[in-house]
Amino acid sequence: MLFSMVALVSSCDKDDDSEFRLGSQDFVNRASSSNNFEIAAGNLALTKGLSAEVKAYGQHMVQDHTGVGAEMMALANRKNWTVPTTLMPKEQASLDSLNSASGAAFDAMFAKKMVVSHQEAIDLFEMASRADGVPDPELRDFAASKLPALRAHLQEATALDAQTP
Repeated sequence: MLFSMVALVSSCDKDDDSEFRLGSQDFVNRASSSNNFEIAAGNLALTKGLSAEVKAYGQHMVQDHTGVGAEMMALANRKNWTVPTTLMPKEQASLDSLNSASGAAFDAMFAKKMVVSHQEAIDLFEMASRADGVPDPELRDFAASKLPALRAHLQEATALDAQTP
């Protein structure tokens, strides 16, 4: 009986190791869209933002996420993955709504969208960094390495949202 339970647990471990939550290209697509949204929204904050804090956070997003995009591109090029330059529909709709806002309404919407987008990015990168996240170990490591910065961005966005009327 004990042997059969050990065999069952071992076979379940093997099944968990061979099944992944996301394909590598799917993660690259989703992460790139998220990253490109942060850059585009940051650029909007630089031109449409009312408060100095919104503009500063926007600049921070452009700078940090441009660097991450370059790292993603280098990894994708080595692995023959395609890095999309267009936003997925969800991020495009979010950017379109930001683009239609102005003044204090823009600042408030920007802060809220930065909180939500960073929460979603953390969820995506946490999932990808798990042993059963994506098939490619370098991509898992890449995802894991970006989590501290994403968490810091979320804390900063939450503080910005709290101070933006």
